[in-house]
Amino acid sequence: MKRMPAWLLFFLCVFFLNGSGRESSADVSITGVVKQPLNMSIADLEKFGPAAVQLNEITSDEKFHGAFHYQGIPLKGLLEFAGIEKEESDFSKRTDLAVVVRNKNGEQVTLSWGEIFYRNPGEAIIAYSATPIMPHKDCKQCHSPDLYQPWLSQLNRQIGFPKLVVAGDFYTDRSLEDVTNIEVRDLHPDINAQKLPELFSPEFTITGMVKKTLTISDLSPYPHKEFYAKQMGEGKGYHGITQFGGVLLLDLVRKAGIEPDLNTVFLISAPDGYRSLVSYGELLLSSHGRSIIIADLVSGEPLKGQGRFILICPDDLMADRWVKAVEKIEVISLTRKPKLYIIGVGCADTSLITLEAISYMGKADVLICTDDMKKRFSKYIGDKTVLFDPLQNAEPVFKKNHPGLSPEESTSLLEEQRSRDIQKIRDALEEGKNVVLLEYGDPMIYGSWIYWLQEFKDQTEIIPGISAFNAANALIEKQIWCNGSIILSVPKGLKSNEPLLKAIAANGETLAIFIGLKEMENLMPLFEKYYPGDTPVYVVYRAGYSDSERLVRTTLNEVLGITEKEHEKHLGMIYIGPCLK
Repeated sequence: MKRMPAWLLFFLCVFFLNGSGRESSADVSITGVVKQPLNMSIADLEKFGPAAVQLNEITSDEKFHGAFHYQGIPLKGLLEFAGIEKEESDFSKRTDLAVVVRNKNGEQVTLSWGEIFYRNPGEAIIAYSATPIMPHKDCKQCHSPDLYQPWLSQLNRQIGFPKLVVAGDFYTDRSLEDVTNIEVRDLHPDINAQKLPELFSPEFTITGMVKKTLTISDLSPYPHKEFYAKQMGEGKGYHGITQFGGVLLLDLVRKAGIEPDLNTVFLISAPDGYRSLVSYGELLLSSHGRSIIIADLVSGEPLKGQGRFILICPDDLMADRWVKAVEKIEVISLTRKPKLYIIGVGCADTSLITLEAISYMGKADVLICTDDMKKRFSKYIGDKTVLFDPLQNAEPVFKKNHPGLSPEESTSLLEEQRSRDIQKIRDALEEGKNVVLLEYGDPMIYGSWIYWLQEFKDQTEIIPGISAFNAANALIEKQIWCNGSIILSVPKGLKSNEPLLKAIAANGETLAIFIGLKEMENLMPLFEKYYPGDTPVYVVYRAGYSDSERLVRTTLNEVLGITEKEHEKHLGMIYIGPCLK
């Protein structure tokens, strides 16, 4: 008889006893293709009806990490609460979605949509508390202390919550602690869907992240297995029990050569574009993976009229992941590459932040933001580390904080500080962490930190936001492009390109000026050179701040007197042109 592993012997004497292994972590965000991105604390999770599962925690390296009764909310229920919704997709069904779970250490695991939604809810939960399972007796009679004491110590370890618990996995590598983000991913695969008179594929190809591409037209040389499957569909309901014969999907992808990676997924598709996704963990760690097959037999006979090969998932509660006429099995790695995300959070009120911005905040491992932003968006930031306040790298702020320095000293010290902060970003990216910079307004409309795009070329992604221009236009409530154009500029751009200003004035186009309040006196000679004194001028103060935004309508002759008396010298948009009459 094969020798029983020591960790399995230990479980022969394990029984339940009250206790606690809880250590609260950061909030968890639910993002991606959801109707409403969420950010939930442990207290929020506890408000849902609890699910309880037992998890005997042994990882694939056969290390024991304790046995616990976990309480939490089913991952399925949490995702339903956020509302999964595909947008702009050629395939409306959700069977090809992936669910990527990350923790505060930058670790990541991937589940398929099907293993969450077509299995019983308790098989994958987000846990918020745990009770260790303690033996009623010690193990002195069967094991030496140097063997069982390390096992017992694991029962008292601190657990990082929220925790993903995948109860159906034999090895618990996917049961990730300190979860900070759950992202629903639509891979938008490049599949050339065809309308065929009869759905059929004579062969299928295993391609993508494999050591060798395989094209298979005959499964008879491979070891076959038979399974009975209940055909219950979301659309057409029950269609009986069928006996299928085929080859394990696991055996086929292993034949092509795959790397061990908990973020690998397998996308199985047909010529008409129908497709389903299976995760690496589902195949390798779960018992369900030992029944997922590419079938070529039904009731012992070759398939007829169903495309020769069918993906069958017998353990799914619904048959919607079954793919007829399998044409391609693409092996895809979702292992993340760290990025610098520059996110526009809106120009003023927190209500002006976009759902996309909230979603991408959830991807942050570390942030760069002002103290003001950290406070206002604390609901989405949680206790994530803030590397530094970028406002301290702005020249006016730096000079204010370091009075008495000569211009040369100020320039030199500011460059040193900027270099140190840029190195902080570089270090975080090299550690595999996503860095998120929160920027006021829209980063690409006179954003303050766009020079970082060059510093981190190919590692940066921009998330647009609502700018002061958008908010000011809403306050004006008037068509300001009556002559066809609106030109955006800043004082520096106008001073360096006088012919442009001349052409704008001559054509009667509307000029919108950012960060111009402090420069009005210097700009007036230029404006007076090309505009008559009665040209309408609008000044919008604090656009987007619902409690203090204000629109002032005046003329070029009078605007300087108004702006000089105003206390606000920074947050303002200036509009000039005849369309404002």
